[in-house]
Amino acid sequence: MPQGEVFMPRHALHGIIAPTVSPMNAAGTLDRSSLERHLTTLIDAGVHGLWINGTTGEFHALDHEERTLAVAVAAKTAGGRIPVIAHVGDAATASTVRHALAAVDAGADEIAVIAPYFAGYGREELRDHYRAVARAVGFPVIAYHMPQLTRSALTVDCVLDLTREGVLRGIKDSAGDMTWLRQLLNRLDRHGLDLRCFTGGSSLTDLSLYAGAAGATSSLANVTPRHLVALYEAARSGDWPRARMLQEQLEELLDLMRAARREPTLSAIVSTFKFVLAALGRIDDAHAADPLARPDAEERRRLAATVVPRVRELEAAAHAKERGHDS
Repeated sequence: MPQGEVFMPRHALHGIIAPTVSPMNAAGTLDRSSLERHLTTLIDAGVHGLWINGTTGEFHALDHEERTLAVAVAAKTAGGRIPVIAHVGDAATASTVRHALAAVDAGADEIAVIAPYFAGYGREELRDHYRAVARAVGFPVIAYHMPQLTRSALTVDCVLDLTREGVLRGIKDSAGDMTWLRQLLNRLDRHGLDLRCFTGGSSLTDLSLYAGAAGATSSLANVTPRHLVALYEAARSGDWPRARMLQEQLEELLDLMRAARREPTLSAIVSTFKFVLAALGRIDDAHAADPLARPDAEERRRLAATVVPRVRELEAAAHAKERGHDS
C-alpha cells in the first residue's frame, strides 16, 4: 500500500471480536444454516466483531470456496452492524492474496493475515508478504501473530515499521507472551502510532486490557459471548476487580474443559466448543474436520455434566446483569 494513503474504516475496531467456529456437516463441509444461527447469537450477545476463518474456524481445513462462503454468510448476517474480519492466511503470498481478494468481494470489512507457514522466512520476506496483501486489497490489514503455528515470528520492530508504512492497522497477538505485547503497546504509544491491538489469549483478556489493548479475540466468545462482553465493559469502565472476577470464572471454565478431555490440545478445544454449541442447540452438529479428534463417549459425558451447565450459568448471569442494568 502506498505510504501516506488514507484508509477510512467503516468501523472502529474494539471490544470482543469473536473468532468463530465453522459449523460442519457429516461430510466435513460448511453448514451454512448453523453458521448463520451461531453468528446471530453472537451478535445478539453484543460482540463487537466477527473473526471468520481463524484457527478456531479451522481455516486450514476449508477450501477456497468454503472460506469465501463463510465470509459471505458472515457479511450478510452482520448486515453492517459490526465488522467482519476475514482471516486469509496461507502458506504463500499468491494464495493469501487470492483469499484476500475473494474475501473483500464477499463483503469482509477487514482482512487478517497470519505469517506464511511451513517454511521459515526472514524479516524482509515477512514484510514483503504483508505489503503485498495490503497493496492487493488497497487498505491496511490486521496481522495475526501466532508464532507457535508458524516457523516465523513478527518482531516488535517489524510491526512498528509496517504500521508506519500504512500496511498494518491492527494486530491479533495469540503468542501468549505478555512481555512482547507490553513492549509493542509501549512503543506504539511512544512513537505516536495508531495500531489496534487485540489479545488472542483467552487467559490474558483482563491483563491485556489493563495493559492497553483495544480488545480481545478470545475463542471462548463462541460459548460465553455475553460474559466476555461484560468483562470488556468492566475493564472499559475501570472496574478492574469485576474484570478480574469475570476472568477467573473463565479460568474455571477452561479448567473444566481441560479436565473433560484426555488430550487437551489446541485443536481439541475446537471440537470441545462444537460439542458444547451443539448441546446448547446453537449449531446442528459437533462435526469437525479430520483428523481433529472428537470427544469420545466418556469425554462427552464429562462435558455434558460439567462444561455445558457452567456455560449456561455464566451466560444466564451475564444476561441477567445486562437486563438489570438496562432497566
